[in-house]
Amino acid sequence: MREKIHELEKLINSSVSIIKKLEQENELLLKQSDSLEKERDKTNKGAAKTREFKDWRQKVKKKLSKICIKIEKASSRQDELFTDYGE
Repeated sequence: MREKIHELEKLINSSVSIIKKLEQENELLLKQSDSLEKERDKTNKGAAKTREFKDWRQKVKKKLSKICIKIEKASSRQDELFTDYGE
């Protein structure tokens, strides 16, 4: 009977130590999960900023291309406008 009680105490002690280890590992995993979530949020914010920058860059390109077209039209008409003064 004493042997069985002693064996049960050993099992209980080993179970308690395993539970403590699991609790510690769980804490570490929770910390890692939190840090990964924060990094994901930072990445998502960075991606949003990248999208905003791409959109802004596209708008600027469109405006510049319109300005370039106007300049090309004006420079092509320059010959027509200033031929009278050159002769």
